[in-house]
Amino acid sequence: MSRHWTKLRRARLSRRSLLSASARAGVGAAGLALVGCGGDDDDDQPQQTVVQAQPQQEQQQQAMQEQQAEQQAMQQQEEQQAEQQAQQVEQQEQQEEELDRSTAQEEAEVSEVDLDAEIVVGYGSFPPTLDITTAGGGGGQGASNNLHFAALAAYNSGRVIQAEGGFGDWEFTEDLSSFIWRIKPGVTFHNGEPLNAESIQFYYERILGRAEYNPDFESSLRARAGWMGDISVVDEQTVSIAMDTPFVDAPEQSGGINFGLLPKQYIIDNGDDHFANNPIGCGAYQFMSWIPDQEIRSQRFENFAFPHDAPFQWKAGWAKYITGRYFPEEQARAAALEAGEVDIAYRISPDVAKQFEDRDDFKVIALPDVRVMALELPVNQSLDPITGEENPWRDVRVRQAANYAIDADAIIENLLTGTEERAYSPFPAGYDPPIGNLPGQYNYDPDKARALLDEAGQIGFAFTITLPTGLWTADRIWMPAVQQMLNDVGFQVEVDYADFGNALSLIRNNEVPNPFVFNQAGVSSGAPLGPAFAYRLVTTVGSPYSHAQESDDFLPEFSEFQALIEEANAEFDQQRANDLYYEASVISYENAFQVPLFGLPHLYAVTPQILYNEYYGTSTGLNAIYAQKLKA
Repeated sequence: MSRHWTKLRRARLSRRSLLSASARAGVGAAGLALVGCGGDDDDDQPQQTVVQAQPQQEQQQQAMQEQQAEQQAMQQQEEQQAEQQAQQVEQQEQQEEELDRSTAQEEAEVSEVDLDAEIVVGYGSFPPTLDITTAGGGGGQGASNNLHFAALAAYNSGRVIQAEGGFGDWEFTEDLSSFIWRIKPGVTFHNGEPLNAESIQFYYERILGRAEYNPDFESSLRARAGWMGDISVVDEQTVSIAMDTPFVDAPEQSGGINFGLLPKQYIIDNGDDHFANNPIGCGAYQFMSWIPDQEIRSQRFENFAFPHDAPFQWKAGWAKYITGRYFPEEQARAAALEAGEVDIAYRISPDVAKQFEDRDDFKVIALPDVRVMALELPVNQSLDPITGEENPWRDVRVRQAANYAIDADAIIENLLTGTEERAYSPFPAGYDPPIGNLPGQYNYDPDKARALLDEAGQIGFAFTITLPTGLWTADRIWMPAVQQMLNDVGFQVEVDYADFGNALSLIRNNEVPNPFVFNQAGVSSGAPLGPAFAYRLVTTVGSPYSHAQESDDFLPEFSEFQALIEEANAEFDQQRANDLYYEASVISYENAFQVPLFGLPHLYAVTPQILYNEYYGTSTGLNAIYAQKLKA
């Protein structure tokens, strides 16, 4: 399956054979010269000297033979080294030539980019609201969030947050009592309002329910910002946030990718409901119009704060217009691409992607995701919130049975691309968890799963899994397999295939009491985020996709786990923090707080006129800002 938008031709070079031949000739000539010199010296001796010194001559001949053998061995070794060197030179030259061709082609193509183009994207999910700070308007909404909003911080391509280079630069005070943001001067929102310290102060206070215009506003980011004390305007471009307890993750949880900035006066003048339908941000694209469950139209923001070649993730948009259209069924997205109604079919399954492989009129782009899929379990309530009886998920045997029941490798091999990595959350995908004091990896073992379920007295345990649909690759293909595998060992599982936007609102508002599937359970092996990334999003108390709330009846093991996370969050020594996260990882894995599945690459079918260069090494999905459309 092609992972590239440009096909490169590999040219065979003759330099390798030339280098190899000259290297062999050089070694051979040197060897012959050494042997010849020794022979000539001997032949120059008078006859009687040879006769009288015959034993000495035999010794010399033997020494010469040994020397010749050594020289031949050296010659062979040097020839091999020369061959290897020639291969390396060839490979390097091939890479350089391919890079030159690729660069030349891309430069030529970029010169043909249509800066007045409209790119139409067929999405499988739409948000129910366009306010990024709310439950329904939050994660996974590429049709709006990536385009209209921007957060303060810059990231490098490995997704490591940077202290400088974004819409704001940050630092901790020396005594760790406060956290400081210094806002980039001269930046405006789409309506012309300035991005400054006053707008940032209002933004945080709105999230926390402290803003005077509406203290009842409900934001899904409130838990993330719960570490904030008093928020003060130091000067026109500087904000200071007091910290009662030092919080090492303050940069991420105030200026990270989830914190899309909003204009103060526009919201105060028009109200929250108006803003949710007519958003204003400071992103690369500005909102034009929205027909719910049909279409979202956006236009390039010509006064965006960064150019196309900005060194971090914030980059000016290429296309003049981006239109998102809603096709909840992937076959409908594929059909729209075939019919010329869209330029990009967003997140299609491997089977659908095969329809577009090896064709001149379409291309397939595959992007690895930084996160992995897992089944999140409600372990922190004594009573089942649905039946009112004792909660079976409190029993570790039931949780382990669910882990042993699922053959993730078979799903990867037979239903996905075969390149996905198994997850061992909260460890990264592809990572082998420590086995020492653990019950062992939860490899597929249906007999063990049934035995554990039987031992717990839970054969026939019935529950529903909520699957938010429309965002994750092939979700309606692999989810039935997960369901069947659980049922095969004695569970009785139903699946609620819920619209992603609506399900997201319910999950973030803690209104899904049963297990649900989400892709925040860990990270892929190529991402340098580690378990900390997972803990900010799931499992821990107050995380946006977690069952666990402050009022819950925690398992003792979960309390120990949570205490380690809280200690790590306040630890500025990175090695010590990693050690604490590792300890927490062992507890989480040993007690099966989740059922990890696999990482998912995301597949997109596009027309040949679309060029795409992903900034991040591991993405969370195709960002239409980076997409280019060639002139006809």
